[in-house]
Amino acid sequence: MINWTVDKERLQQEAQKIDSSIKLITKDGLFWKMIAWVLFIFSFGHFKQETFLKVFATTLGNYQAYPKEWSIESVESVMIHESRHTYQARLCGFGTHPLAGLPIMALLYIFLPFPILIAFPRFFLELDAEKAAWRYGLKKGTMSPNDVRLDAQRLANLLSSSAYLWPVWNSFAKKYYMAAAEEIIKANI
Repeated sequence: MINWTVDKERLQQEAQKIDSSIKLITKDGLFWKMIAWVLFIFSFGHFKQETFLKVFATTLGNYQAYPKEWSIESVESVMIHESRHTYQARLCGFGTHPLAGLPIMALLYIFLPFPILIAFPRFFLELDAEKAAWRYGLKKGTMSPNDVRLDAQRLANLLSSSAYLWPVWNSFAKKYYMAAAEEIIKANI
């Protein structure tokens, strides 16, 4: 497996075709370790620090952070999803730079109306980002309708887990993710 940083310049150019402000960075260093520690604490020890640092991509404004160990294909497969979060941050900044919208997006994503079990904005921001990735995958031919359905099931389980600090209950996540998957499939095939 080839580390994505070997092809960082090309990946950066691809990301900037989506949004010219996007900056791809590696997810290492003290800042990311501190975030991992906070998530570990807030998840009551369920979301392991190593999982956050090695398994998940994270977007903050226009910065998309990917684990250094990821492959080129792994970064390419989630870039549309993460770019949608950059777009969402830009909207929260009233169309200006995504960093201007980061405080509002953070408030929506993390705290409203409550961090656990009723964090509907976090749920819907993630669903919106995934819908963008599904549309792209179906149009590009990298995903089949069945791939979208399987991804929706997997993501509904993931999003209603400690990895996202349980924003909604599982049955709610499954209902909305499966309905969204069918809507995207119907509109794009």
